[in-house]
Amino acid sequence: MKIGIGSDHAGFHLKASVKTFLKEQGHAFQDFGTDSDTPVDYPLYIRPVAQAVKKGTVERGIVLGGSGNGEAMVANRIPGIRCALCWNPESARLARAHNNANMLSLGARLLSEAEALDIVKIWLKTPFEAGRHLQRIQQMDELGRVQNQQEKEDNSGAPAPGGPTAGYDTLVTFRYVLYMEGKNKIEFQIDPSLKGPSVVHIPSSERWDAELPAWARGRRAEILERVQKSCAHLTYEVNEY
Repeated sequence: MKIGIGSDHAGFHLKASVKTFLKEQGHAFQDFGTDSDTPVDYPLYIRPVAQAVKKGTVERGIVLGGSGNGEAMVANRIPGIRCALCWNPESARLARAHNNANMLSLGARLLSEAEALDIVKIWLKTPFEAGRHLQRIQQMDELGRVQNQQEKEDNSGAPAPGGPTAGYDTLVTFRYVLYMEGKNKIEFQIDPSLKGPSVVHIPSSERWDAELPAWARGRRAEILERVQKSCAHLTYEVNEY
């Protein structure tokens, strides 16, 4: 496996130990800096690692800092990156098994070298379990993609051509919420109530991809976020069926 690795000054010395460990385990790596313990700004060295993971020039990424918090935050700004801040082997195992974490963040000031290397070892060897976790990962990545698309639209002043966010609208009535993308429509039923919250009926995650049209599959979180915003003026509860 080829690993991208980067750190700030606080993580520099531990990074050297991690590189030695990777080499001993038969992994290749690309070091994105920094190259000393002279103080630097960590985003300059962490973002390139995340970009390399996204582009596929490396398979996974490891980033290190004092606490690892800022490094994880920088990495996770890149759509498609799932960087987990891990503090023990179990957190590393779950990050891979349940979250398919493609990047690992370590706090060099909070871990001994032995602890850090144990975390790296577990994170490298643990496979993603998929199953029920796959849909959640797809939703996570889709939300990041939609956010990136929205930022492009906000910066340009117009929707980016061809994107799924172009031309959507919602119509909220007393009995239903109608979500529309051009000629594509989904209707969510409402049971109104005069004495308490109305109930909006939403397909469960399983029913969503099984029963809704192909254009809406894999986009449940994105579409429901828009529906929720449209219903902000209502007092309502959600019923998943």
